[in-house]
Amino acid sequence: MKRVFDLTLKDIKDMNARELKEAIRISEGRTIMAEVITSYTPYIKGVSNIEMAASFGADMITLNVFDFENPFIFGIDDAALDLADGFTGYLSQIPDIIKKNLQDKDYITHVKKLAGRFLGVNLEPIPKGTHYKTGLQLNQANLEAVKRYGFDYIMITGNPSTGVTYDTIREGIALAKKILGDEVLIIAGKMHGAGSGLANMNDKKKLVEFINEGADVILFPAPGTVPGFDVQDVKELTYAVHRGGALAMSTIGTSQEGASQTVIENFGLMSKMAGVDIQHIGDCGSFGMALPENIMALSIAVRGIRHTYKRMALSINR
Repeated sequence: MKRVFDLTLKDIKDMNARELKEAIRISEGRTIMAEVITSYTPYIKGVSNIEMAASFGADMITLNVFDFENPFIFGIDDAALDLADGFTGYLSQIPDIIKKNLQDKDYITHVKKLAGRFLGVNLEPIPKGTHYKTGLQLNQANLEAVKRYGFDYIMITGNPSTGVTYDTIREGIALAKKILGDEVLIIAGKMHGAGSGLANMNDKKKLVEFINEGADVILFPAPGTVPGFDVQDVKELTYAVHRGGALAMSTIGTSQEGASQTVIENFGLMSKMAGVDIQHIGDCGSFGMALPENIMALSIAVRGIRHTYKRMALSINR
């Protein structure tokens, strides 16, 4: 079994959740996940944020605000659109692409070939009665689409002001496990207050409940990203998660993904001291992703130039 940062597309295309989990485990805290917002136009014109994150050192890339009822990724799906008819004409072409993507079971497989990385998607386990786009919710139809498209993992958490709670996350994990089984890695937890405060974010018993429901990876804030969270807090949570048989992921989800490289490096070192297995960097640096150089800075802090440059340069077809 290779470490995550040594894998190419040929290695990952047929890996299941169990194999991915093991590849992360043996990487000894040196796995980098970047999150991107697919509904934003890309950071650099002509290159999708997914490809950009991959080229700056990410091993896993999470699609946020990916609408399963209207699947469309800016920087990829709009690349061939004709601008000759102006902006209105440009927009008029998008529904046909969405219709095609809905029928194309290889849609995400194609995106994965472009990036050469593990691809996951964020799903929102919102409370019943909450108004939120159906295509973004954690529900049976979207989970079945996760399998159909071939995503490698899902992330069950809460974007700001969605009303997501620990109870809805726990219920979402159970539903996801029932539908996805052992084919898709399940990552769950809260990376920030999501507009509802920080209550229970460090409740070890609740995190163990997530594991018991079927979560493979538990996420929580990186030290220094939310008020009061330090290395010792994250170390205790990580220990509890490892003891329960799951992996631990620290997250930078508070727009600090747009902070200075020194700040990012400190997050990386503190999270590594706490013993986490995956280090996540969020999507709100600028234009729907972290500053690309911050993805690289996090990678270098965690695993040095040798593995970072190799991850950046390694051909996906090698």
